[in-house]
Amino acid sequence: MKNAVFSFLMLLMILANGCESNVYKTEAKHTVAFNEKTIILSLDGGGIKGIIPAIILDSIETRLGKKSYQLFDIIGGTSTGGIIALGLTTPKELNNDSLPYSAHDLLEMYSTQGQELFVPQDCAVMHCAKYYSSHEGKGIEPYLQKKLNPELSLSNAKRIISQLPGSRVKQVFTTTYIVNSRGYSVEKPVLGRDYGPYLFNWFDATLKKDDDYHVWEAARGTSAAPTYFPIAHLGGGHSRPNSAALEKWVVDGGMMSNNPSVWGLAEAFRTSLVSKVEDIVVISIGTGIYAGNAGVGIQNNHTKWDDIPKNGNWNYYPWLVSKMYNLEGEESDGTVLNIILDAVQMASNSQFRSLQKSGLDYHRIEIPLTFHQSKMDNITPSNIQSLIDSTRSYLNSPQGKIAFDNIIVAIKGESSL
Repeated sequence: MKNAVFSFLMLLMILANGCESNVYKTEAKHTVAFNEKTIILSLDGGGIKGIIPAIILDSIETRLGKKSYQLFDIIGGTSTGGIIALGLTTPKELNNDSLPYSAHDLLEMYSTQGQELFVPQDCAVMHCAKYYSSHEGKGIEPYLQKKLNPELSLSNAKRIISQLPGSRVKQVFTTTYIVNSRGYSVEKPVLGRDYGPYLFNWFDATLKKDDDYHVWEAARGTSAAPTYFPIAHLGGGHSRPNSAALEKWVVDGGMMSNNPSVWGLAEAFRTSLVSKVEDIVVISIGTGIYAGNAGVGIQNNHTKWDDIPKNGNWNYYPWLVSKMYNLEGEESDGTVLNIILDAVQMASNSQFRSLQKSGLDYHRIEIPLTFHQSKMDNITPSNIQSLIDSTRSYLNSPQGKIAFDNIIVAIKGESSL
């Protein structure tokens, strides 16, 4: 009798294990296996052209069924890319279960709210920036404070997002460049305090109050593009809504790193998320490039203006002020700035391509643009729709499909196509 009971129980256990195994196998078919490597998302600067990475990220989130804070270990950006990085990782409310913006939310903002960021400045004096930072509740500062919560600190953003179900992100940063610490002449300036590159970021914000800026300050600082917006005056705790972090006057991070991929790589090592480059995946998303502005016409610029010397023998005026013919013969001002911004991101891309030989898994999407699409403040409805159409057209092209699918398999930890 005992043997019969024992045999019956064993049969039940075998059947149960078999059923459990089948259930597991069935569920596994519907489970997305994500890469165990450290995945970095890097987002370029580019003003209203931030709509391009917003579309691409929306497509990634839709394909994988997860939000960006659940997909990437490090999310960083410069200028408009920094605003997107913070939007993807900042709770909409100050409660512990508040979700951040989705890429689709940000796409809607870029599509319909550009005029709230780019508010033309009517200066009473000469040489003002093109747009206000704040004026009668309008401009980039009030907008960022409204969207990112004026009192939310970087450390609190990290705490809230880290507690959300499925959260993966461990470090968030935006790039900027310090031009002053107090607004006046500084005797014996110190690198990192009075001038130089700086990252607003979660890691340092949780360690030191001096680096715990408000999230909106991290967004404002990274996007303070010279000539477009005033220098950003942040921290100091002198008046609300500034934080009590160290006082800084900063400009757009694009002045040093319009493509912040190298900072993402450095942060992976600095924060001890990795110890070797083979354990890193970098997803770098640009805001499009117009090849004509990556160079300048030479002889034809002399024919346009009699006072511009031949053969590129130019001083600051042609390089910075005059409307010059670019490579494609289009009139464009700020020639040297256009070239520098394009050169910096192309150089970063070239360097990262070389690092692939050392085991780095690197992927970049950069769509081609026209002259009119390339302007960072072209917020006309027709241009915004044009950017949307061009991005989606690229993603549906053979080249775009391969680039996008390779990003998907890299995030999932599969072999590239």
